[in-house]
Amino acid sequence: MTDALLPNLLLFATGQAAAWYYLRTGRWWIGVLASGALWVIADWYFLARFAFAAESAELLVPLVAMQVVAVWVVLALAFALWRRRWSATARRRAEIYGEGMVAYLRGDHRNAERTFRRLVRTDPWDAAAWVGLGNVGLRTGAFGQARRCFRRALGVDTKTLYADFVKHQMTRLAAPPAA
Repeated sequence: MTDALLPNLLLFATGQAAAWYYLRTGRWWIGVLASGALWVIADWYFLARFAFAAESAELLVPLVAMQVVAVWVVLALAFALWRRRWSATARRRAEIYGEGMVAYLRGDHRNAERTFRRLVRTDPWDAAAWVGLGNVGLRTGAFGQARRCFRRALGVDTKTLYADFVKHQMTRLAAPPAA
Protein backbone atom coordinates (compact mmCIF):
# COMPACT_ATOMS: atom_id res chain seq x y z
CA MET A 1 0.00 0.00 0.00
CA THR A 2 2.93 2.37 0.67
CA ASP A 3 3.91 2.28 -3.00
CA ALA A 4 0.40 2.43 -4.54
CA LEU A 5 0.23 5.11 -7.23
CA LEU A 6 -3.17 6.73 -6.62
CA PRO A 7 -2.83 7.36 -2.84
CA ASN A 8 0.68 8.75 -3.35
CA LEU A 9 -0.46 10.94 -6.22
CA LEU A 10 -3.34 12.29 -4.12
CA LEU A 11 -1.03 12.90 -1.18
CA PHE A 12 1.46 14.68 -3.43
CA ALA A 13 -1.32 16.87 -4.90
CA THR A 14 -2.69 17.68 -1.45
CA GLY A 15 0.79 18.63 -0.22
CA GLN A 16 1.28 20.82 -3.29
CA ALA A 17 -2.09 22.51 -2.72
CA ALA A 18 -1.11 23.34 0.86
CA ALA A 19 2.29 24.62 -0.31
CA TRP A 20 0.62 26.77 -2.97
CA TYR A 21 -1.72 28.18 -0.33
CA TYR A 22 1.34 29.28 1.63
CA LEU A 23 2.87 30.79 -1.52
CA ARG A 24 -0.31 32.67 -2.41
CA THR A 25 -0.88 34.11 1.05
CA GLY A 26 2.51 35.56 1.81
CA ARG A 27 4.11 32.74 3.78
CA TRP A 28 6.22 32.07 0.70
CA TRP A 29 9.23 30.51 2.46
CA ILE A 30 7.12 27.62 3.78
CA GLY A 31 5.51 27.20 0.36
CA VAL A 32 8.87 27.22 -1.43
CA LEU A 33 10.43 24.71 0.97
CA ALA A 34 7.46 22.34 0.91
CA SER A 35 6.91 22.55 -2.83
CA GLY A 36 10.62 22.19 -3.57
CA ALA A 37 10.97 19.23 -1.23
CA LEU A 38 7.97 17.47 -2.76
CA TRP A 39 9.26 17.93 -6.32
CA VAL A 40 12.82 16.90 -5.46
CA ILE A 41 11.54 13.76 -3.73
CA ALA A 42 9.22 12.99 -6.68
CA ASP A 43 12.19 13.36 -9.06
CA TRP A 44 14.24 11.11 -6.80
CA TYR A 45 11.53 8.47 -6.95
CA PHE A 46 11.06 8.64 -10.73
CA LEU A 47 14.81 8.58 -11.41
CA ALA A 48 15.25 5.60 -9.13
CA ARG A 49 12.23 3.81 -10.62
CA PHE A 50 12.67 4.45 -14.32
CA ALA A 51 16.28 5.53 -14.93
CA PHE A 52 17.97 3.14 -12.53
CA ALA A 53 15.29 0.41 -12.43
CA ALA A 54 15.35 0.26 -8.65
CA GLU A 55 13.46 -2.47 -6.85
CA SER A 56 10.43 -1.78 -4.67
CA ALA A 57 12.42 -1.89 -1.40
CA GLU A 58 14.75 0.85 -2.66
CA LEU A 59 11.77 2.97 -3.68
CA LEU A 60 10.27 3.02 -0.21
CA VAL A 61 12.68 5.70 1.04
CA PRO A 62 11.61 8.44 -1.41
CA LEU A 63 7.96 7.44 -1.13
CA VAL A 64 7.96 7.58 2.66
CA ALA A 65 9.90 10.87 2.54
CA MET A 66 7.30 12.35 0.18
CA GLN A 67 4.48 11.10 2.40
CA VAL A 68 6.05 12.62 5.50
CA VAL A 69 6.62 16.02 3.83
CA ALA A 70 3.12 16.10 2.33
CA VAL A 71 1.42 15.12 5.59
CA TRP A 72 3.55 17.62 7.52
CA VAL A 73 2.70 20.58 5.27
CA VAL A 74 -1.02 19.70 5.23
CA LEU A 75 -1.17 19.29 9.02
CA ALA A 76 0.84 22.48 9.56
CA LEU A 77 -1.59 24.40 7.36
CA ALA A 78 -4.62 22.83 9.04
CA PHE A 79 -3.27 23.74 12.47
CA ALA A 80 -2.44 27.30 11.36
CA LEU A 81 -5.90 27.81 9.90
CA TRP A 82 -7.53 26.31 13.00
CA ARG A 83 -5.45 28.53 15.25
CA ARG A 84 -6.23 31.55 13.07
CA ARG A 85 -9.99 31.09 13.45
CA TRP A 86 -10.73 29.18 16.63
CA SER A 87 -8.03 29.83 19.22
CA ALA A 88 -8.78 31.99 22.27
CA THR A 89 -6.63 34.78 20.85
CA ALA A 90 -8.43 34.60 17.50
CA ARG A 91 -11.83 34.84 19.15
CA ARG A 92 -10.71 38.02 20.95
CA ARG A 93 -8.66 39.40 18.02
CA ALA A 94 -10.45 42.77 17.71
CA GLU A 95 -10.25 43.39 21.45
CA ILE A 96 -6.57 42.44 21.63
CA TYR A 97 -5.74 44.56 18.57
CA GLY A 98 -7.52 47.49 20.24
CA GLU A 99 -5.42 46.98 23.37
CA GLY A 100 -2.27 47.05 21.25
CA MET A 101 -3.34 50.26 19.52
CA VAL A 102 -4.17 51.92 22.85
CA ALA A 103 -0.75 50.94 24.21
CA TYR A 104 0.93 52.22 21.02
CA LEU A 105 -0.90 55.55 21.12
CA ARG A 106 -0.09 56.00 24.81
CA GLY A 107 3.59 55.44 24.09
CA ASP A 108 3.77 52.07 25.87
CA HIS A 109 5.73 50.50 23.03
CA ARG A 110 6.87 47.44 24.95
CA ASN A 111 3.28 46.42 25.71
CA ALA A 112 2.14 47.29 22.17
CA GLU A 113 4.92 45.16 20.68
CA ARG A 114 4.04 42.24 22.96
CA THR A 115 0.37 42.52 21.98
CA PHE A 116 1.02 42.70 18.23
CA ARG A 117 3.52 39.81 18.43
CA ARG A 118 0.85 37.73 20.17
CA LEU A 119 -1.52 38.44 17.29
CA VAL A 120 0.96 37.55 14.54
CA ARG A 121 1.96 34.35 16.36
CA THR A 122 -1.69 33.31 16.36
CA ASP A 123 -2.42 34.55 12.84
CA PRO A 124 0.67 35.12 10.68
CA TRP A 125 -1.66 36.35 7.89
CA ASP A 126 -2.92 39.31 9.98
CA ALA A 127 -1.70 42.28 7.93
CA ALA A 128 -3.01 44.86 10.41
CA ALA A 129 -1.02 43.30 13.27
CA TRP A 130 2.12 43.26 11.09
CA VAL A 131 1.58 46.95 10.31
CA GLY A 132 1.12 47.67 14.02
CA LEU A 133 4.31 45.80 14.85
CA GLY A 134 6.15 47.67 12.09
CA ASN A 135 4.91 51.00 13.45
CA VAL A 136 6.20 50.08 16.90
CA GLY A 137 9.59 49.28 15.37
CA LEU A 138 9.57 52.57 13.46
CA ARG A 139 8.69 54.52 16.59
CA THR A 140 11.30 52.81 18.79
CA GLY A 141 14.10 53.05 16.24
CA ALA A 142 14.21 49.34 15.42
CA PHE A 143 14.27 50.09 11.70
CA GLY A 144 15.31 46.60 10.60
CA GLN A 145 12.40 45.07 12.51
CA ALA A 146 10.04 47.71 11.10
CA ARG A 147 11.20 46.99 7.54
CA ARG A 148 10.72 43.24 8.00
CA CYS A 149 7.25 43.72 9.49
CA PHE A 150 6.16 46.08 6.71
CA ARG A 151 7.42 43.64 4.08
CA ARG A 152 5.52 40.83 5.78
CA ALA A 153 2.39 43.01 5.89
CA LEU A 154 2.68 43.61 2.14
CA GLY A 155 3.18 39.89 1.56
CA VAL A 156 0.13 38.76 3.49
CA ASP A 157 -2.14 41.66 2.48
CA THR A 158 -3.75 39.82 -0.44
CA LYS A 159 -6.59 42.35 -0.67
CA THR A 160 -4.14 45.30 -0.63
CA LEU A 161 -6.01 47.04 2.17
CA TYR A 162 -2.82 48.40 3.72
CA ALA A 163 -0.57 48.65 0.66
CA ASP A 164 -0.57 52.45 0.31
CA PHE A 165 0.01 53.03 4.01
CA VAL A 166 2.77 50.44 4.22
CA LYS A 167 4.51 51.87 1.15
CA HIS A 168 4.36 55.31 2.78
CA GLN A 169 5.89 53.90 5.97
CA MET A 170 8.61 52.19 3.92
CA THR A 171 9.52 55.55 2.32
CA ARG A 172 9.85 56.98 5.84
CA LEU A 173 12.32 54.20 6.58
CA ALA A 174 14.30 54.97 3.43
CA ALA A 175 14.50 58.72 4.17
CA PRO A 176 17.36 59.95 6.35
CA PRO A 177 16.25 60.86 9.87
CA ALA A 178 15.61 64.55 10.48
CA ALA A 179 18.27 66.20 12.60
